[in-house]
Amino acid sequence: MFNLDNYEVIDISHTVIPGEDADRPFAIQKALLQDKTFRYDILKTHSHVGCHVEVGAHFYENGKTITDYPLDQFHGPGVLLSVKEMTVDGEYCEKSIGNVIQEGDIVVIRNDTGVKLTKLQLYMEGEDRLPKLSPSAADWLAKYKPKLIVLDYIRFGEDIEETRQFHDILMSFDVNFVEFVDNLDKITHERFYVMALPYKVQGLDSSFCRAIVIQKK
Repeated sequence: MFNLDNYEVIDISHTVIPGEDADRPFAIQKALLQDKTFRYDILKTHSHVGCHVEVGAHFYENGKTITDYPLDQFHGPGVLLSVKEMTVDGEYCEKSIGNVIQEGDIVVIRNDTGVKLTKLQLYMEGEDRLPKLSPSAADWLAKYKPKLIVLDYIRFGEDIEETRQFHDILMSFDVNFVEFVDNLDKITHERFYVMALPYKVQGLDSSFCRAIVIQKK
C-alpha cells in the first residue's frame, strides 16, 4: 500500500470553462440517456483545448498518434526549469538545470519573468510579450531525451519558422508537449514526479489530459 502522507499532489491542469474562448471552443449541452439519467453532449471542441498532450502526429503527416505510445511516455520523474529571462537558449538551460536533469526526465518549464498574461490578453493581444524558447534550447533539451516538455505560457521562438523548428528538434526524438497548465507556482522542489495521462482515443494528434505534480511536503 502506498502512503502519500509525506507528499503533496498539485493539479497543474488548466480549467476549461465552456464558451470562454472562441479560439479554443468547448460547447456543451445537457441531454438525457435512455434511462433518463443526464449526459452532456459536447457540441464543438478540438484536440488542443484545455490541458493537452501533443504527440508526433501534431507535427508530422504520418507521425505517431496518442495510442501509439506506451503509458510510460506520459508519467515519470520531473525537473523544473525556471525561466527568468526573456530569451532562453541552450546556455541558459545548462546553467539552470545542467547539474540536475537526467535522461528521460519530464521537464516542466515555468515562466518566472513576471510577465504574466490573462487568457483574454493572450487571445486579444497575442503572445509577443512573453519570454521565448530558442531552437538552441530545444537542441540542449533533446540531448536528454525527455519524455515530455510541460510548458507554461512561453513562446516557441520568435516566429512561425522558429516555432516549427522547435517542434521538429524535439518531436524528432519522440519528445511530446503538455500545454495549457496552471499552478506551476506551487512547485517548490527542483525534482518531483509528473503525470499527464491522455484520453485514449485512436488516431488523435493531441488529447485532453489531467496533469499533476507529486512533490515532497
